[in-house]
Amino acid sequence: MEPHDTPILLTSLRQRIESTTDLPAMPEVAQALLRLNADPNGNINDVVEIIETDPSIAAQILRYARSAFFGFRGEINSIHQAVTSVLGYGLTIDIALGLSLGKAFSIPSYGPMGLYPFWQHSIYSAALIERMIQIMPRQHRPLPGLGFLCGLLHNFGTLLIAHLFKKEASMLQQIILANKDKSRLELERQVLGTDHMEIGMWLMRTWNLQMEIQVAVAEHHHEQYNDKHAAYSRLSLIADRLLQRHNIGDAESTKLPEAILSSLGITTQQAEEQLENIINSAQDLNQLAQQFAA
Repeated sequence: MEPHDTPILLTSLRQRIESTTDLPAMPEVAQALLRLNADPNGNINDVVEIIETDPSIAAQILRYARSAFFGFRGEINSIHQAVTSVLGYGLTIDIALGLSLGKAFSIPSYGPMGLYPFWQHSIYSAALIERMIQIMPRQHRPLPGLGFLCGLLHNFGTLLIAHLFKKEASMLQQIILANKDKSRLELERQVLGTDHMEIGMWLMRTWNLQMEIQVAVAEHHHEQYNDKHAAYSRLSLIADRLLQRHNIGDAESTKLPEAILSSLGITTQQAEEQLENIINSAQDLNQLAQQFAA
């Protein structure tokens, strides 16, 4: 099916999103984690207590901490141990927050707009962004935990399309499968009259998430974005283009813009080395994506 064969031009999607009362509510666990993240007196016991109120998130946090990706050789038998021995306070909050926000959506697991490809791309992106932040010069370095969270959330617009507009999402999924040589952004705009960046931005604003996350969601395909918090969208763009070399994600190019790399203080070789490190953990990361999508 070609995009121009679509029986109805869905240009009303913007109005429908802006007027809908059916936007998914932020889960209570996510709200509690955001409050804790903003509390200068928050501590490890607080985050453990919040996570343990949701057994599925607690189980996934344990799986993540036990994964070979972190290389911890001992046994992890509790959330408290996962935080103190492996993940750390900030990263635990970010992982749990991403997991909790993902539970706001009800969509199929597979297909181009399914939960598994979403979480696969998100987990790879988050891990790659965190690794790139670690090698950036200190004067350029954004917050690692927030960069990780941007990686998890930057494509949430795709989930919102599939959650709210199942008929349109099904049509778009068929068109994506039939037009694999075309940019997914281009197909979204032709079918929906908008794209997952704009749709995701509406959701991030509704949920009142940090501006750094809003920028990463809204600008991660835009090379020219050069305003406040650009480091987060640029890291997301570089991660997407690197992962596209392994057919992960939706980037329209695999070229790494020199100007963006320079602004981040890393070289092409350094970025590619971090990609290789991530791909070497593919089996483990794929298992995590399956668990996150379960």
